[in-house]
Amino acid sequence: MSALYSPRRLSPQLRQSSTTRAMMLDVIVALIPALGMAVFFFGTRVLALCAVSVASSVIFELLYRLLTRQSLSIGDLSACVTGLLLALSLPASAPFWVPVMGAGFAIIVVKQFYGGLGRNFMNPALAGRMLAGTLPMLMTTWPQPMQQLSRTAVDAVSAATPMAYLHEGSLPPVPLDLMFLGRRGGCMGEVSAFMLLLGLGYLLLRRVIAPRIPLSYLGTVAAVALLSAPEGISPPVWTAYQLMGGGLLMGAVFFATDPATSPVTPRGQVMYGVGCGLLTVLLRSSSSYPEGVGWAILTMNCTVWLLDRLGLPRRFGIGNFAATRAVLARGLANLTEIKFVRPRLNLRIPKPKEGQAPGEAYLDLLRAALKTVGPLAGVFVVTCAAIFGVHRFTDLNTARAEIQAQHEILAQAMPQAAVGAETPYRAVGAMSIIAGYDAEGHLLGYCVEVQSQGFAGPITMTVGVDLNGAVTGVAVNSHSETGRVGTEAMTPGALARYVGRSGTIRTSGPNSIDTVSGATATSKAITAGVNRALNIVANLDTSGEINYEDTQ
Repeated sequence: MSALYSPRRLSPQLRQSSTTRAMMLDVIVALIPALGMAVFFFGTRVLALCAVSVASSVIFELLYRLLTRQSLSIGDLSACVTGLLLALSLPASAPFWVPVMGAGFAIIVVKQFYGGLGRNFMNPALAGRMLAGTLPMLMTTWPQPMQQLSRTAVDAVSAATPMAYLHEGSLPPVPLDLMFLGRRGGCMGEVSAFMLLLGLGYLLLRRVIAPRIPLSYLGTVAAVALLSAPEGISPPVWTAYQLMGGGLLMGAVFFATDPATSPVTPRGQVMYGVGCGLLTVLLRSSSSYPEGVGWAILTMNCTVWLLDRLGLPRRFGIGNFAATRAVLARGLANLTEIKFVRPRLNLRIPKPKEGQAPGEAYLDLLRAALKTVGPLAGVFVVTCAAIFGVHRFTDLNTARAEIQAQHEILAQAMPQAAVGAETPYRAVGAMSIIAGYDAEGHLLGYCVEVQSQGFAGPITMTVGVDLNGAVTGVAVNSHSETGRVGTEAMTPGALARYVGRSGTIRTSGPNSIDTVSGATATSKAITAGVNRALNIVANLDTSGEINYEDTQ
């Protein structure tokens, strides 16, 4: 056979050539069902947002590679996948500048700054989405499904997502079959569980991803949900809503399985999926934001190197826990090298030297000790004097400011009251209970200080309730909400809507108060605080009778 000709022979285990471009193309194909369902529910604006996001991602990557004089990498389609995932993780009502901002952060900061594809430690599309999540008004406004949005101007009717109900411990008013098909509020690509499962099946059949990460992720969330279902709700139903609500399926299928930011060892992949599931449940149940998939995956992205190290298979011939025994042996060897030296304390009074009077040697020791301790004692005395002086001259002004603040809160919570007095009543959930009296000393009602969880942190408020069980006013004492967004629910006009209400105030249906647009989480937190105060006053053990009935 001629030396110029050598036939290319492939090993029998190699079925086909696998390239980055082919893998990214498979991911795009797997996203088509979710994209089609999003277009069906929200209109052609979905396609416009996806086009802007994909084009921005490709342009940012092209410009960066050209400016840094690196080889072009847009042909591998990774930028297209990043842009498509970023767009599908946004609400359909998002302005067009949001995917541009997210694509710039994802491509330049998260991906290219660390060396490009395969060297980034966080998922670029998910990082861009979480950057957009820092805009509260954007990520708390969700268009209703089957609402055809305009491609230019957006005037959408906001709808609550299932996670908003699950976060409060109740089931959403959406049947499970509609949850499965996707007729619910949420981001464009996460609404249809059926289409996301089709994409998962395609990726598994094409062997683009391994089943360990999505199965361990979803299995962990399902197991915890079964064990933590609220009282009165069927655990299987609660688990089904938890699995299909929010972006859990989209995160488990497309974000958590990113090969560049997920472990490569089988054990590491299982630990990675379990960690994502535990963090997701923790954030969903304990944070102010009802969803926790994005932060859970990004947090576990930072532990991939450790999980791969922990998941390394044992070498042939090495016994069980050999590495652990070696670490313990090294630690024991280090402990044996530690030497404890017994302190030498000389408590005897030194004997006087020749020519010294009795006790003079002891005075010499005291002089040496005073030279060391004296400056420290002086600093301590001067510090205490300064603190006492500052307190002495400012405590009166501080007390006056506190009294003035209390008068202002009383005037907002119970305008008819002339004076307030602390009561001996105590109740679960009440930080303080103050009785309000008129100028003649007649009891008008109670002002209850309560706290509820807002979007950015706890909100402390004082709610006035008269003897008939109706709200007389609401005053916000402190909060951490975003200015001009969450604070829109704390304006005098927004708080005045609670005056005269009694019973259980809801956000929909009878005896309801609508949430403020763009401040949904804050509005619900204030409503929850008012309901808590009404319930506390209604159950106070006092001599007066309080009627607790819903207003019409």
